[in-house]
Order: sequence, then C-alpha cells, then structure tokens
Amino acid sequence: MRRTTPDDNRFLAVGISHATAPLDLLEQLYESPKPLDDLAQAIAGTEGLASSLVLSTCNRMEVYVEAAPDTDPVPLLDRLIAEHTGVGAQEFTPYQYVRRADDALRHLFQVASGLDSVVLGEDQILGQVKEALDRAQRTGSTSKTLNQAVQAALRAGKRARNETGLNEAGRSLATAGISFFERLVGSLDGKTALVIGAGSFGGVVLAALRRSGLSTVHMANRTPEKAQRLAETAAGRGYPLEAVPELLTEIDVVVSCTAATEPLLRADAVAAAMAARGGRALYLLDLSLPRNIEPAAGAVPGVTLVDLQRIAEEGGDDELSVASVEAAHRIIDSEVENLKAARRAARATPILAAMRASATEAADAELDRLSKRLDGIDGDALQEVSRTVQRIVDKVLHQPTVRARELAGRPDGEVYVDALHALFTPQPALAQEVMA
Repeated sequence: MRRTTPDDNRFLAVGISHATAPLDLLEQLYESPKPLDDLAQAIAGTEGLASSLVLSTCNRMEVYVEAAPDTDPVPLLDRLIAEHTGVGAQEFTPYQYVRRADDALRHLFQVASGLDSVVLGEDQILGQVKEALDRAQRTGSTSKTLNQAVQAALRAGKRARNETGLNEAGRSLATAGISFFERLVGSLDGKTALVIGAGSFGGVVLAALRRSGLSTVHMANRTPEKAQRLAETAAGRGYPLEAVPELLTEIDVVVSCTAATEPLLRADAVAAAMAARGGRALYLLDLSLPRNIEPAAGAVPGVTLVDLQRIAEEGGDDELSVASVEAAHRIIDSEVENLKAARRAARATPILAAMRASATEAADAELDRLSKRLDGIDGDALQEVSRTVQRIVDKVLHQPTVRARELAGRPDGEVYVDALHALFTPQPALAQEVMA
C-alpha cells in the first residue's frame, strides 16, 4: 500500500458509463481479454499516478486516482486504458467524464450506493466496488487515503440499502410511476407505448406496462439491437434514439428511464409531434434522475408530463421510492462529511505527536536530572516517580488532544491546525534554551 497525504484536490474519477456512452462501446471496454490486474499494475507503475482503483463492469469503466502534484492524470489514464482494452482513446474520450476533488468523492459514494446504476439500488455494484478494492490492495496500487475513501463509500452503500429500502427502489419506482400515471390519465389498456432506455430498468418498466394492459410496447435505445430483443417480448419493435421524434406522432405513452445526464426529449420535438397528431393526447412519464424529458414539454397543449418530483408531491404512498433516493443522498452527505472531517483531523496528528514527544522528552530529562541529584535513590521508588510523572503528562495532554482533534475536524479546521503548528512545533534554538 502506498503512502499519500490527504489532498482532496488531487483526487479524480475518470470514466465512461451507461449514462454517457453507447452500450456496444462499453462492451468492448469490458470484454478485454487481459486481466484487470494488468491494468491496475500498469497504472501503479506510471509516474505521476500516486494511487488508483479500477472499477470495470458491463455498465462502466472508471478509474479513481490520486495524482502527484503538477500531474494531469487524464491523458496518462487514456493511454493505459487504450493499451489494455485495444479500444482507441479517440473512440472513448468523447464519452468520458472527469470529476475532481469533492465531486469525485461524492461520485464514488453514489456509485457504491447504487444511485448511479441503471436500476436504482442494485446490489451487484456494491460487490463490484469491493472487488475493485481487493484488486487495488492485491496489486499494491491503492493507498491509505484511497482505501479509507472506498471503505467509507462501501459503508455508505450498505447503509443506503439497510436504512432506506433503496434496494427495492428500482422495481417499486417503475410500479409507483405507472400506477400514479394511470390514476392521473385513466386506463392504459389498448394504448401503444414507447420505452426510452433498454437497460435493466427498461426491462422492469416494460414488464410493469404489460401488467397495466398494454399489449404493444416499443423500445428505443442507443443500441437498437438490444431494444429489439426486449420489444419482441411485448409485440413491439426496437428503434435507435434518433427515431424517437418521429415515433412521437404515433405513440400514446412515452416512458423514459435512462441514466442520461441531459434531456433526450426536448420541448420543441414534442411540440412538432403534437402539430402532426391531429389533437390526440400524448402522455409522457419521466422516471429518470436526472430528468430525460425537458420540463417545458409538459406545457405543450395536449401533453401530460409526469416526473419523479410530481410523483413525490402528489403520489401518496407511491412516493416511497423517491423518498428512499432522497434518504440515500442524505446518508451519502453524512458519510462524505465524516470522511472529510476525519481527514482534516488527521492533519493535526503529527503536530499532536510532536507535542506529546516534546512533553515526554522534557519529563524524561527532568527524571534523569532527579536521579543524578538523589544519588542512591531506590530503583523501585524512582520507577514509581517515573510512572507518576508520565500519568501527569498524559492527564494534562488528554483533554487538549481530544479538543484539538475535534477542532481540526471542523470545516474551518485548517485554522486550528495552523495554530497548533505555531504553538507546539518547537524551534530548535528555543528548545535548547528551555532545556538548559
């Protein structure tokens, strides 16, 4: 395990995922014939990359890294990933995201908690993060600070599942959304639907729609072949995302459930479709976080738009899934702050150790002087005096040490660390004068 000092500004997350990249590209990255240990070791052996963790699943390829000062790790990682996977950097960098400092830390916690998964709260990702940590430890590519961050993220993920019911959120979210939708617009029986997103969550939504009486459900996805395989189970067809605006002229119900970070369906496309629908109503259900459908689309005449916020505000008992997501975010906020507070407090440790060493050294010097003045003092008596002096040192320093750690852990803890440094890091000349 490598030694690094806590420096949040040098912590980055570099990756691509189902939220940003086509599934066929993710498959190419995931299906590399080389073991991930090789990539972890290659990163560990690259100058400027102080420590790292590689997380590779069928839905994401991410590297969390602590970079050395004055090092830009992104081009280094792009080269290493390209060499490992055989996929040219020019193919995956357009879909790449880079998160730094607190954003990277929070992203790690969200991933471990299942909030960044295709299906909210999925259990598998927690084991995959643990496996990535085991790999980093096995290959010697992690560090104490990175190890602590991942352990804290795993703890947050477990809490999110145990304390919020998030592990049921993906399935219940689809059921809750469609149930609320039916209460709002009436029976869906006989209508034609289009589901945007053919991932795991898309499959859950399709099943819920079929239970609601829709006999035909079409699917749209970045990978049309995957959409086609799912749509065939509901007498529908699979389409690429580019076909969605045209499909809006024919479909009755649209449900969007992707992990895209920007709207896939904009208000102008909806307005153009309504102009060609001859007055037929269009129902839009957005089950995504962040939203896939531009909110302004709901203002187009003849359109009914329901999103997670509306479900939470008006959905009654069906808002459980949204509440679970919000509760999971609160847990993440708490665990991230706890980790940062512990890191801030750790910066005081060397100074407090120096303070204690200085006090112990002074006590030992006085005991040595005492033993010389009291020549012939009984050894047991001298040992008892020594223990008493050490207990005094411990008692005097205990409360200041505890309080110093508390203050150093506060958001403004750097002020207290600087004060401790000024007060308790002795200057050599002054130390000699005191001991004289």
